[in-house]
Amino acid sequence: MAELAPPKLIFDGGCPDCGERVASLPLPIPGAEDDFDWATRDYDSFRLFMMQELASRFPERRRWTPADMEVVIVELLAAALDRASHAIDRVQGERFLDSARRPESVRRLLKLIGYDATLRLDPALLADRPEPDAARKVEGFWRDNPGAMEQARAAGPRLIAEQNRMVTLSDHSDVLEGHPLVALARARLVWTGAWQTILVSVLLEDDIALDQPLHSGAATPVPDGLRRELWDAVTVYHTDRRLPLPPVNETLTGRRILRGLIEDYRMIGTEVFLEPAKPAAITITLSIRAKPGYFRSELKQALAQVFSADQGGFFETGRLDFGQALYASDVIESAMAVEGVAVACLNLFRRVGKGFQDQSGDGVITVEPDEFIECRSERARPENGMLRIVVNGGEAG
Repeated sequence: MAELAPPKLIFDGGCPDCGERVASLPLPIPGAEDDFDWATRDYDSFRLFMMQELASRFPERRRWTPADMEVVIVELLAAALDRASHAIDRVQGERFLDSARRPESVRRLLKLIGYDATLRLDPALLADRPEPDAARKVEGFWRDNPGAMEQARAAGPRLIAEQNRMVTLSDHSDVLEGHPLVALARARLVWTGAWQTILVSVLLEDDIALDQPLHSGAATPVPDGLRRELWDAVTVYHTDRRLPLPPVNETLTGRRILRGLIEDYRMIGTEVFLEPAKPAAITITLSIRAKPGYFRSELKQALAQVFSADQGGFFETGRLDFGQALYASDVIESAMAVEGVAVACLNLFRRVGKGFQDQSGDGVITVEPDEFIECRSERARPENGMLRIVVNGGEAG
């Protein structure tokens, strides 16, 4: 390293106390000429640049042939640079989801945006994989089935647009209704005297009460108070979202299952409580005139099935939303759709309970925003709604 010249002390102006120290600095290093195109990425471009460089350095040489040692070295270097450039492009492509090719890169990038491929694939597809863990099994399955990896690549980014956090009242209703155990949910804001609390009215599937025990305490891995299909759907839902599930014992209830969902998705500082939904039981007397050639008993049975509270029936739990009115025209239309019905009319159309009048003249029964129409037609429990069907005409039997 070159040493700098010692600085000089110069006095100007005739004042012996007013000196200035001056140092002579070296000249700046001249810039190196760089005419290389850094966007060059392929074999032909590398070879052309190096041949041009040879021609400029040896202008006296007019002829270059493929057998020349210099040309051979240039082509070897161009091929090596082309492979290195391709490797750099491949490595750079693995950083982004749309260009990644390796299954492990796609799985990791999807996991960054909340799509865990080791939970969303059918476990039966991975049962016979030789890989030691679930992640490698998924990667191996994708390697053998590229179409499955492309489906995951397309499905993952859609999760970004999904709103899981419960912020507005409609968010609370939508998130809870997305749970397999919930048929209907309606959220409302209540002032408690010190702050506002969100109350969510919940109607569970299969008419299960919110605080009804779902397990008798028997030594079984699944609650015996739920349908197996429904419990399997609940398990998959919680596994996909990494939500906690309470232990299966005699204290298991619908409220405890939904509590884990609420605690993970509610806003910090917001109180969210569940309350049972309020049913609005109705009683209906439906008069039917059967067409000739149709047995009255069979027609009555078919109508009872149409207006049942079972799955697919007119009064199926959750089919009529909170606050949704019941129109007489909808009842008549459903009755007339049954083969063999000639005429249908309503003789009684009202809510159960004192103070409610017959609405067959008005043609509509309205309910409050936190109520839902209920008609289970259980003879032992008429307070849950009754449908009486009277069939005339047709054939006896």
